[in-house]
Parts: sequence; structure tokens; C-alpha cells
Amino acid sequence: MKTVLVVTSDKGLRTRLEEALGDRSVFVAESDDEALRTLSLVAIDTIVRDCTGPRRDLPGFASGARELAPGALVVAIGAPEDEADAADVVVPRNFTRRDLDNALRQVADRHRLLGEIAALRSRIAAPRAVPAADPVRDSPALARILTEFGRVFAAGFDLPRLLEMFLDVIGELLRPTRMALLLPEDTRQVFRVAAHRGLAPQIVQSARLSAASGLGRWLAFEGRPALLPDLTEPGLARELMLLGGVVAVPLLTHGELVAVLAVGQPVVGNGYGRLEMEILFDLATHLATAIRDIALHHQLQQEKEFSERILAHMSSGVVTIGRDHRIGTFNRRAEEILGLRAADVVRQDLRRLPSPLGDMIYEALSTGRTLPTTEIQLPGRGRWLEVSAYPVRGDQTGPLGAVLVFEDRTAQKELAAEKRQAEQYQLLARVVARIADEVKNPLVSINTFVELIDERFDEPEFRKQFSSVVRRDIRRLLQVVEKLAGLVGEGELNFCTVDVQAVVDDVVSALDVSDDSLGKRLQVEVSRNPEPQMVRIDVPQFRRALSYLIRHLTQHSPGEEARVSISVARDPGREAGDSVRLTIGSRTASIPQEKLDRLFDPVHTVQESLIDVGPAVSQRLIEAAGGRLEVRQGRHELAFQVTLPAEGR
Repeated sequence: MKTVLVVTSDKGLRTRLEEALGDRSVFVAESDDEALRTLSLVAIDTIVRDCTGPRRDLPGFASGARELAPGALVVAIGAPEDEADAADVVVPRNFTRRDLDNALRQVADRHRLLGEIAALRSRIAAPRAVPAADPVRDSPALARILTEFGRVFAAGFDLPRLLEMFLDVIGELLRPTRMALLLPEDTRQVFRVAAHRGLAPQIVQSARLSAASGLGRWLAFEGRPALLPDLTEPGLARELMLLGGVVAVPLLTHGELVAVLAVGQPVVGNGYGRLEMEILFDLATHLATAIRDIALHHQLQQEKEFSERILAHMSSGVVTIGRDHRIGTFNRRAEEILGLRAADVVRQDLRRLPSPLGDMIYEALSTGRTLPTTEIQLPGRGRWLEVSAYPVRGDQTGPLGAVLVFEDRTAQKELAAEKRQAEQYQLLARVVARIADEVKNPLVSINTFVELIDERFDEPEFRKQFSSVVRRDIRRLLQVVEKLAGLVGEGELNFCTVDVQAVVDDVVSALDVSDDSLGKRLQVEVSRNPEPQMVRIDVPQFRRALSYLIRHLTQHSPGEEARVSISVARDPGREAGDSVRLTIGSRTASIPQEKLDRLFDPVHTVQESLIDVGPAVSQRLIEAAGGRLEVRQGRHELAFQVTLPAEGR
């Protein structure tokens, strides 16, 4: 233990020095008088004095310090030239960390040299006889003291009380002048005084014993008490003497140094006997076990409190059970969601949980499998929960328990339902508006001709125009009604086996007859297979589906002319005779990609145009026959592919 006395009233300088001095025991004095009082109580190795203030007088201070501590070396910071000789080492006024490290290295070298000289002198000097120790006190008194030691463990997990009671017992046993019990700090690299008898306050506040060097390392390595006469290394003896002790006892458990006990000279006598040392070591070993158990208890308590705080602030409900099927954890959020008090369900059977939560956590415990996240509604409560359960495994074969985690999704469900209802209202409004817009124009033209029919019925040109326009608008109204019915109506399907090529010819013929309804010239080319391609379909519905696809390609062909090609073949990607594929394509049609992605979504399509809803209706009709409809857009062609099961499937 290296002791340093810092003499300065500058707090900033003091902080810099304490950081640089590392694991040394640092004693602080704001004035020379206070520093001299500290030197009279504590064995100081190095004195660092601030000479930058108005009160210098370094020679006078150094002289008084050496009288009290002959072995101490003086390091002066910012000493003037006329006073620098009074110090052993001088550090410049505006020193750096490197300057201070060099000064401390010089001081350490001089201390080592002085220690080696003292060791040589002790070898030359005649050996001094060690006075015989007084015999141990009488057996009845010892028995009473050991009985009192049993009361130490009644302190439970109160560590300060335990240490005080232990020092009382040691005081009764050995009657020492001083005692100090040192415990490690959180970093476990330095020991500090935790309890004492007879030590000066300066030593209690500032003494530090390194665990990695000096006396701390010696005790951990040797594992036995250190007697002052046996410590041949001067540094070890100085550390023990700083604590006012002649004996240092390690408190070891599981090979770890958990505390250090320093005991001073007995009040009466010259030393301690062998039996007293053995008893002291045995008692210290028992105390070490108690200290370790208390530290472990507090660590577990802190971890438990930390876990409980986490559970208390979680947004999810958490319930745990053990192998005995009793509830172990029931956090605050679980109380809020389930409406139960933790005090009423903890340590109770899992059947206190509402169904099906109890069944789910029991299944995870009994089967040892994790249950996937499930959404349930608590019966009678209306709450929607998102629940997951999983087992907790240990070293044993079976699970140690199970955990149930759930979140309240009721608010999200209600919000989603309200949002969905609002969207449905908006969709309905847009669809009705679109239907009204689609129906309005034909009805206006029909109504106009009906109003003029009485006046101009005798005109041949009027009758011809009336017949053409009314027929076209009525057909358009029928198409709108048919498409809407195809979207929402199931209808009765009458299947029969036919050659799909004959159905294609009928559709093309119907289009040729009424191509004026398309608003442009239409050219249709059909590539036929030499063999009949028999499929089982509802012929009228399938005709409607094909006509909607052809009309859709026609409507999206710019210009006055549309070209559509239809091919029928066996599907090459399947076994022979397995399916029939129809390809309805056009090199004149083009659809933007954003519309193509939603082509078969009637919800989006019907809001834009009832004309574009045709492919969605066709998909519905084709899938009702067991087929499949897809759309593909290449660089030069837009095509619909219809795949139907061949006859016999």
C-alpha cells in the first residue's frame, strides 16, 4: 500500500493528482498544519505539496514533515528556485501527466533503494529475540467467547451489523489495540476499510489496499495470516503498519479473497500465541463464508428487483407457472388486462386463469413445445388477446415451468373495425357514384330519343339513328348489369363437356356481328389445334368471360383499330392431356404497370371504371370452372392466359 499526502487548497489540482495517483492511498490536507497533523497519525511515503499559492515556505514545511515522517519524500509542484533544494523532486508549475509520472517514478526508485538499504542493515544487525506470547486465556472464557461468536450469524443478511459483531468478538478474544476489516470495492481491485476499532479517521477514509499487488496479493497467494515479524519485504510491512496491525488475516472462501482483517498489538503482552492465531484464522474463514453468502444474497435480491421492475413496466402481460402448476409471476400489465389482483392468484393453481389461457400455458408445460402466437377472444369479456406460451427448460429432462405472454389487442381490433367500416362506406359511395355515372349517359341519350319520337317518328333517318343509338346504349347498360352481377352473384352453373375451340369460334362470331359496340375496328385471329380440346365448362358463362377479356384488350388499344389473337393448345408445362391453355393476346393493347398490378382487384378497379372490371369478372367465372387466369405483358404484346382442366380430370 503506497500512501501519498496531497497538500493543496486547489480543488482542480487535487482532482488531477488523485486521477494520476491511481490505486495509491491518497490523504488530502488543505494547509500545512493539517498536513502535519496527518503525518503524526499516518505513515506517509510521499508528500505532494502545492507551492504555487501565496504561502510558500517550502523549507519550513519540509523540515517539519521529515521530523514526523523521516522516510517520506517531498514532491514540490511549482517551487521557486530559491526553495527547490528543500524538496526531493520538483514538478513544473504547468506540469503534464507525463511530468508527474516521471516524478512518481523517481520517488518509487528512491523508496526501493532505501528499502534495500534497510534490508541489508537488518541482516547485519544482531537478531532480536521474539518475546514469547502469552498463553491463551482460560478455557471457560474462551468457550464463552466462541458462544458469543455464534450470535454473529444471527445478524442475518445485515452486513454492517455482522462486521461490527465480529469485531466485538475478536476484541473479547484477543484484546487488541486496533482492528480493521477491509472489503473490496465494486471493481474488486481495491480493498477499503468497512469496519474498524481505534483507527484515525484519515486512515479510514483514505487507506486503500490493492488486491493485485502488495499485502493483498501476498495474502491471496499464501492463504495464511501475515505476522509483522515475518514480513521481510519493507513494502508489505508498511502497508500492515499503516492499518495499525501486527497481524493480517485473509478471509478466503472458494479460493477467493473476500476480506482482510488487520489486528494490532494486544493491550497486555507482546504478541499472540499459536492457538490464538489458529482460532482467529478459523473464525475469519467462517466470516468469509458469511460475507460471500450475504453478497450473493444481495446480488440475487438486486437481480430479482431488476427483473420485477422490468416485468412491472412491460407493455405485455406475463404469467409463469412451475412444475407444481402454481402461478409464480403475475405482472402489473396482466392484472390490468385480466382484471385480477396478483395477490389473489400468485401461488395459486393455474386454473385461476381465465380460459383458454390456463389450457395454453399447461400445454406448453406438459408437452415442452412452444405454442405459436395466437389471437383469441376471452369469453364473456370481449377482450382480444395475442397470446404465446413457451416452456422454461433447465438441466433436467422436463421443463422447469412455462411462461405465458399476452398483449391486449382490443383497441387495435376496434380501431381496425371502425377503419374497415369507414373504408366500406367510402367504397360504397364511390361504387354508387361510378354506377350512376356509367348508367347516366346511356339513359340520357335514350330519354332524348324517347322525347323526340312522337315528333320525328316519320323521318327514316331519325328511326335509323334511334335504332342504332338506343340498341348500343341498352347493350351498354346490360353489360354494366352483367358485370356487377358477375362480381357479386354466385348463380347456378351447368357444366358440360365441349370443344373449347368451338366456344372460341362462337365468341368471335358474336363479336364480329356486334363490333360496332366496341367503338373501333376489331381484327381477331384464331390459331386452332388439329385435335379437339375437350373441357368441362359452363358454356354461357365461359363465353362471357372470353368476351370480357377480348373487349378489355380492345378498349385499351389506342387508335381506331384493335388486333387480337387467340390460340388454343395443350399446356407444355404439364403432362400430355392434363390441361388446355388459351392465350388471348394483343399487340395493339397496352396497360400501365400500376393498373396491371390491380387488374384482378375489383375493389380498386370498380372505383375507376366499370369497363375495366371485366377481367376481374372473367377470373371469377374461370375459377368457378376450376381454371386459372393470368395476365402477362411483354415488350410487344399484352396477353391473358386461361388454363382449364382437360376432360377426364
